[in-house]
Order: sequence, then structure tokens, then C-alpha cells
Amino acid sequence: MQSRISLRKTSFFSHGVWTIQSVGLFLLTVFSFFPVLFHLEEYLFFLLLGLALFLGWLEEKDLKIRTPIDLPLVLLLGWILLTIPFSLNPEYSFVEWRKLVAQCLVFYWAVYVIREISQRQQKEGPSLSFTRLDVIVANSHLRNVFLGILVGAFLLSSFTLVDFIDRGGNWQDRNVRAIAPGSDYNWLSTYLVLSIPLVLYCGMTSRWLWGKILSYSTLALALFAYAAAYTRAGWLASVVQLFSWGLAMRRRFLIMSLILVIILGSVVLLGISQMGYHADTLHTWTVETRLQVWKLGVGQIMNHPIVGIGYGNNIFEPVLADSPMGDIPMHLHNVPLMVGVGSGIPGLMLFLWVFIRLGMELFPKTNRKNWTDSETLKLVLGIVLVGFFCRNLFDYMFAGSLAYLFWILMASGLEASVER
Repeated sequence: MQSRISLRKTSFFSHGVWTIQSVGLFLLTVFSFFPVLFHLEEYLFFLLLGLALFLGWLEEKDLKIRTPIDLPLVLLLGWILLTIPFSLNPEYSFVEWRKLVAQCLVFYWAVYVIREISQRQQKEGPSLSFTRLDVIVANSHLRNVFLGILVGAFLLSSFTLVDFIDRGGNWQDRNVRAIAPGSDYNWLSTYLVLSIPLVLYCGMTSRWLWGKILSYSTLALALFAYAAAYTRAGWLASVVQLFSWGLAMRRRFLIMSLILVIILGSVVLLGISQMGYHADTLHTWTVETRLQVWKLGVGQIMNHPIVGIGYGNNIFEPVLADSPMGDIPMHLHNVPLMVGVGSGIPGLMLFLWVFIRLGMELFPKTNRKNWTDSETLKLVLGIVLVGFFCRNLFDYMFAGSLAYLFWILMASGLEASVER
């Protein structure tokens, strides 16, 4: 009798913990849209991680989580750790390495939680997810993540647009730009690069009217916020996303139409600038500055090709003391180049391997006519991957809550079609 009571208590505790994990996955996704909440997000994540590990130990589960990117990710972490003693500032590089480890823990925790939700739904029914919040037709174990994307993007875009109008923003110039709360326009544009494809997917696949209304309302707000950010690197990332979609779908008409729209948009923007509007939008000084910094970065890789000068975004600032930028604080504004400068060519190759491996998993390999719902969803997340990588070619966006959101989405993509 006592063993039965003990078993029931354990089962009740297990059910409660996994309900908390499910809700926590949703909350972490929403919090990721607000950099000002990052420390709260960190505390919540480590609390959820600790609970998951404790329950896994209590239930004697095998916590060895396997994913397709294990090898390149572990090798990347190991290599960066090995290069830290050669850093210009080993203490700073070690702190940045620990942040990268925490991001990877978010990825593996999300994979673990999504797998458990899927397994428990099959055994116990759909009580562990928001069953009435039916955002996705298939893949019910991912509803919490996608609902978090919708809620987060809706709140972010709403707050951003209200703030933009209050500060006197307009369409005539970009002296006032829409920004993410607690951050800037670069972060805002990256959030929208990550979320817009998913919001559109939710609208197209929702089986409920309220789901379509929420999705398309969020999409409209997100597009207005995206335009008000006036961030050319973000716009370029979206263009690359559309091209990748056209290539994956093998639709020449879409690609040709996109090229024509780009040409037409460029002509219109040039015409507007001639009228005295948005001259700064077309100014090339940021491009010229980046090219100078990238040239210096490549030089550092050539001088330190094996172990680099130290991992971290700020490690490069002292190197610029004798550069054309003088005393102006500058970064590399390019994450792959930052990794190469910081951890040498091996580090750069391993970093690229992680993204290539993710792309190989997410982009469908079969003919479009034979795609399943899961393969379509993975394609959307593959497009998100492409946009995020492109965005990081121009700014350091692989940090903080943005990195948390990225890893949660990649975990969702890898688990989208896992058979249970």
C-alpha cells in the first residue's frame, strides 16, 4: 500500500514538474523578445533546468540527449576553451565562453523538454500543452513555442510602434528609429527576422479563426515595426530569406519577381532621396566602416591563424588603437569573423559547421510534392536559420536573449519530425 501511495506521489510530482516545464518553455520564448528581462529569463531557465535534471535523476532517465549537431558544437566549445590561455584577456574570454555554454544548455534543455512533452502526450493525452491554443495543425508538442513567438512578437511590435510614435518617428527620415525595449534597432530587426516567417506560418496553418486573426494581426504590426527600424542589414536578411524560400520551393517566378521588386524598390528609394527624404538611409558610411574593420579582422586571422587573439566581441577593441578608426569604440560587426579572430581558423570552421549541419537537417531533401507538414515546418525554421546567420554577418546578434530564442527555435526544428 505504501509503495502504491509513494508511486502516486511521484507520478503526481512528475506530472506537475513537466507541466511547469511546458509553461516555462512558453514563458522563456516570450521573455526572449525583451532584452530588459534577460536576467529574469536566465534565473527562470536555470530553475527549469535544475527541476528537469532533478526529475530525470529521480525517474532514473537517460539524460544523454543526442542531436545532429552534437559533434561540431562540442568541438567548438572545446576548441574555444583550449584557446582561452592565448587570449589578450583570458578572464574576459572565459566569461564569454561560459555564456556560449549557457546558450548551448538552453538548446539541449529545449530539446529534452520538447521530447518529453511529445512522449507524455502520447501516453497521457494533450494535457501538457495548451490544447485550446491550437496554433499549429500538426506537431502539437511545439505549440507552446509557437504561441510564445506569436505573443512575444505581438507585444514587442506593439510596444515598439507606440514608442516610435511617442518619440516623433515618421516615414520621412530615420533620425528616429524603432527600437526594442531595453535595446536598439539592430536587436529589433533581428527579432523580426526570426519571428516573421513563423508568424506567417502560424497564420497559414491555424485551424481556428482566432488563431488566424492573432497571427495576421501580429504579422501586420511586425512589418510596420520592421519598416520603422530602418535597418538595412535586417532588410537584406529578409531578402535572403525570400531567395532561400524560392530556391527551396524551386519557383523561378518567385525569384524573378523578387529581383524585380528589389530593383523597383531601389529606384523608388533613390527617387525619394533626391526629394530630400531618407538621404541617410542610402549613405554608405556604415558600409565603409565595416569594410575597414573587416579588413583589420582578416589581418588578425592571418597573424594568429591557429588560436586567435581571444574569444569575445570586445576583445578586438584594443587592436583598433592604431587603426583608421582611432579611439572610436568599434567591434567586428560580423560574428563568423569574430569567432575566426578570437579562436583562429579552426574555431571559424567549427562555427560554420554547426550552421551547415543545422541547414542540412532543416531544409527538405525530398521533392516538394512529397513534403509532410513536419518538413514544411522545418523549411520555415531553415529560412529562420538563414536570416539569423545573414543578420550576424553585419552585427553581433548571437548574444543574450536573441541567442536563447534562436536555440529554442533550432531545437523545435530538429524535433519537428521526430517519430515517437
